[in-house]
Amino acid sequence: MLAAVLDLVADGSLDELSVPAVSRGSGVSVATIYRYFPTKDELLAAAAAEPSRQALGGVEPTDYAGFQRAMWHDFSKNMALLRHQITSAAGREMREARLARSRAQLGAHIEQFGITPSSPEGERLIAMLLLVSGSLALVELHDRQGLDVDDALDASLWAVQTLIEATKP
Repeated sequence: MLAAVLDLVADGSLDELSVPAVSRGSGVSVATIYRYFPTKDELLAAAAAEPSRQALGGVEPTDYAGFQRAMWHDFSKNMALLRHQITSAAGREMREARLARSRAQLGAHIEQFGITPSSPEGERLIAMLLLVSGSLALVELHDRQGLDVDDALDASLWAVQTLIEATKP
């Protein structure tokens, strides 16, 4: 079911995403989809989390560089999906569904450096880390700036480390 949602996104039909379309794409009934995902929002949230779940495999979420490396390499396999998430309303909903989890992961990461995530500095840092390490950054660095995924990763990880160092107490 989640793969069908991601396929619809990759095909560019995310704005027309419907439970019946997911049903056709996945080969399961509409009732089965609603049994697992009572609302379309829950289905979108689960689909939004699926690429990171698949990418992480054995990577520990506390290993931020490993986490980002796994995510970006997995995302790079389907740049069309990333582009559609940027340009479509439903794609923005999928990114929004991941936001709280991303903030929490970054908050846990910066705590390791003595930065309180809920402080004004911590909140500003998290906002900037989301900007330089999220899927939008990969699209920018890859598509507009022509970097391959590894060079884009290196640039992003450098920015993350630089921002953390500049914010540490």
